[in-house]
Amino acid sequence: MHRKTRSDIQWIIDALERDDSKSRKGIGDAINIDKSGVSRLLSGDRVLKLREAQRIAQYLGVPAPSGFAESEAAFAPAPKASMIPVYRTAKAGGAGPATFRIFRQERPVELKPRPLHCAAAAPIFGVYAQDEAMAPRFKPGELIFADPSHPVAPGDDVLFIAKGAPENGEPALIGELTAATAAQFRYFQHARKGGFRLSAKSWTAALILKGY
Repeated sequence: MHRKTRSDIQWIIDALERDDSKSRKGIGDAINIDKSGVSRLLSGDRVLKLREAQRIAQYLGVPAPSGFAESEAAFAPAPKASMIPVYRTAKAGGAGPATFRIFRQERPVELKPRPLHCAAAAPIFGVYAQDEAMAPRFKPGELIFADPSHPVAPGDDVLFIAKGAPENGEPALIGELTAATAAQFRYFQHARKGGFRLSAKSWTAALILKGY
C-alpha cells in the first residue's frame, strides 16, 4: 500500500523500518504525545516542531535531516488546498490614496477555511482591511479575500499590489476599478475625493471576494 508522507517526516518512517527496536510508542514517549498524535504526525496531518524533531532524532539514533537545525518553519507543511492563507499587513503613511503593505514573503499569520463562494479560486489569499478608505463596503479590520488569477473589470472591488516583493512588504491598496487599459488602472476610494491612477507596469490587480 502506498503511504502518503512529507519529506520532513520520511526520515522518521525510514528509521522505524530499519530498526525493529524503535517504535511509534517510543517516539510518543520522546516528545510526550499519545498514540493518535504520533499517527497524525507520521501521516502528515500534524506539524513537526523543531524541538520534537531533535528529540525524535536522539531517540532513533539518526543524524539530523536536511534543514533540521534551521527553524520550525522548515518542518511546517504547505497549507492544504481547503485552507486560505491570511498574510500580515501594516499601514503605510503618506498623502493621497490610502495604502498599506502586505507581507506575502512571510509565513501566513493564520489559515482560514475556504468559503463556498471561493471554491474555484485556486490562488486566493486573505488580508485584513487596514483603514476606512473603502468604508462602508470594507470596514477597518475586516477580512477580505483576493484572487489574483481572476480578470478584473470596471465596477469590481480590487486589491492593487505593487509588483515585486521587497523585504518591507508589498505596497497595496483597495479601490473600486473604474477603467483599465494596457497602460494604467483607474480607481476611486469611497473615503477619498476624486479618482486615482496606477501604472499597469508597476501594479497588478487582484479581484476582491467578500470575506466572512
